[in-house]
Amino acid sequence: MKYVLTLFIIISFQLYPYELRLYFARANIYNNTLYANVYIGNDMVFYNNIKRYLDNGIITTFNFRINLFKENLLLDDSIKDAHFFRRMYYDFFTKEYVIYNSQTMAETRNTNFYELIRNTSQINRVDIINTNNLDINSKYYFKTRLSIQFENAYPYLNAFFNMITPLQYRIKWLKSNNFYLDELS
Repeated sequence: MKYVLTLFIIISFQLYPYELRLYFARANIYNNTLYANVYIGNDMVFYNNIKRYLDNGIITTFNFRINLFKENLLLDDSIKDAHFFRRMYYDFFTKEYVIYNSQTMAETRNTNFYELIRNTSQINRVDIINTNNLDINSKYYFKTRLSIQFENAYPYLNAFFNMITPLQYRIKWLKSNNFYLDELS
């Protein structure tokens, strides 16, 4: 039994070499709108792996999810979900790495992959909700999640990537500290 448990632990570490984490940085209120700042917290080994995919023509999409919850006694209420993505690919004609931002509908290009990642891993002023719709005396918190998806021109490779992605990348929900709205003003 001890050997089976040891084998299970070794296999489970091998299945998830990378954890995807979207960290909550801070929230602020401006013009009665609640904004959240988040950042991607991964190491260089993860980014080197993504660079290998991009250099081979694989389109990589980072899906971001930020949920606002209202704390209750038994079950917390989900107030608002914010979803957005960043699509990355390598442009073979211009020899540049490209990130398409779904929030601004703009592309950012750079020949240096690591500079591009450094400049786009911090995501500021994500529009969450109008604060007039929220109770000022309630406690709130954010939950953040980052997931990844790979795309290719060939459908059978898309199926392959969709099968191995959950085995290679562990998706982890992260919870922020509780806060009141008047603390953010």
